[in-house]
Amino acid sequence: MPVYHCCVPECTSSTRKLQDLDKHPHMKDVTFYSLPKKSDQRRRNQWIRLIRREKSWVPNKYTRICSCHFEPGSNTPTLFPYNNFKKSSYTRKTSNSIQMPVDISDEEETSTESNSGILLHHYEEDNIPYVAEEYEINTSHDRSEGVKHVKKVECVTNPPFLDHVYAAGTSPGSTDVNVQDTAVQTDMTMNDINIMYDQIHQLQAKLDDKTTLLRDCFIETVTKNDENVKLYTGLPSLAMLLGIFNILSAKCSALKYWSGPPSAQEKNYQRNRHGKPGPSRKLSFYQEFIVSLVRLRLGLFEFCIADLFGVSKSRVSQIFITWITFMSNAFGNFLRWPSRRQVKKYMPLSFRKQYPNTRAIIDCTEFFLQRPRSPTAQAATYSTYKSKNTAKCLLAISPAGNFTFVSKLYGGNVSDRFITEDSGFLNFVEEGDDIMADRGFTIRDLLTDKKATLNIPPFTRKCPWGKKKRLNVNEIKQTRKIAKLRIHVERAIQRLKLFRLIGNVIPWSLKPVINQMIKVSAFLCNLMPTLVRK
Repeated sequence: MPVYHCCVPECTSSTRKLQDLDKHPHMKDVTFYSLPKKSDQRRRNQWIRLIRREKSWVPNKYTRICSCHFEPGSNTPTLFPYNNFKKSSYTRKTSNSIQMPVDISDEEETSTESNSGILLHHYEEDNIPYVAEEYEINTSHDRSEGVKHVKKVECVTNPPFLDHVYAAGTSPGSTDVNVQDTAVQTDMTMNDINIMYDQIHQLQAKLDDKTTLLRDCFIETVTKNDENVKLYTGLPSLAMLLGIFNILSAKCSALKYWSGPPSAQEKNYQRNRHGKPGPSRKLSFYQEFIVSLVRLRLGLFEFCIADLFGVSKSRVSQIFITWITFMSNAFGNFLRWPSRRQVKKYMPLSFRKQYPNTRAIIDCTEFFLQRPRSPTAQAATYSTYKSKNTAKCLLAISPAGNFTFVSKLYGGNVSDRFITEDSGFLNFVEEGDDIMADRGFTIRDLLTDKKATLNIPPFTRKCPWGKKKRLNVNEIKQTRKIAKLRIHVERAIQRLKLFRLIGNVIPWSLKPVINQMIKVSAFLCNLMPTLVRK
């Protein structure tokens, strides 16, 4: 036996539910009817129109409609979801306006004393009621005859063809309906409306300017939350980013774009308080600050940043060189050599137990450079250890993991001893300090002159019974103890090289500002959480 479903939209009746009346008690006594046959086309079309399915719907021999949509004793469906299953309470008498007496009982008299009524519109053929509007009806009561006369009430005889019955309004042909003006109170004034109009106009103009829109969206993404700030700029939080910019903003009003060494000598405009010479800025100071940090952190190409901010590649280069030099001068002094008291105050427990007099952990690291064209520059920067052109510098961290000393860059073929002696690091070493380093730092004699101690892993010795080299048990233990603590300088260097512009191959065009980039990166690393906590 086939299963029939009601074809009315939003109706879930089906013959399958009749088999489980305990679960669907509302289906009791529900029956299903097929649509009128095609021989009775007028009545069939009327049913299809009342069901209100999509225009492409075509009923077939299996189409059924349940009895829930029929009034008792009616052979035409009139109860549907779109009219809230409303039964007809008004019967159309004629297509014209009439004036007729209406008999009322004593019980109904009190309810009809009201001067308002509801005018119901009906489809001409379907007899389905829908409310047009509530009108005021003037009545006069004749108590001698017990008849109430209704003054000429206009009814809609031919309602417009509308998709939904609730969209119906008053009849265009109705002329006897009294219309009353209404007003809506609001707290808005014309000034508020004008302000809203100006805001809409500004937003529309901003939407039309694609370059500004892309620039603002990127800045908003970078400063969206602390996680995004850390990913894009390397700073730990948005509050830290805004705090650093506030420090710089007090001094950046007189910044002039870098355009070569002669541009650094043009300072007359600063003394005379004239406007900044050169081309006008397309970006704000805050946007230029974000551009510099994002390029340093992510190592983005200049053309990519130029497209994001709607400027030229040369302008991106000028902005970065100007700001990285400015930040290096402003924050380079914060990379200070701490006092012995400060080092011991923040010294981790692992150092206190084994090497309590440690003042610094040093190591040299190399940064890859783009291969220069000049043979002399190639020879000066070529590293036999890395087999590439590199720049080398000496870094020192405190036992807590903060950078305390950053030397200038040297060529990749320079030894660690020469950099240590030439960089000025020994000038900070005091009597009684312990300096921890790797085996490559053969500087014990230099530290001895300063009455300081060098802690490095022991060197291997030749075995008396063969040609190989070895360490004894005590030397192995000492090597492990030093390596366990000296590894923190490697972690600090790894954190430093997360700034991709110096962690990857550095373009040769940025050679004049490599020292500044490393200093700024080291300062930003010191703003991160403490590297050594135990």
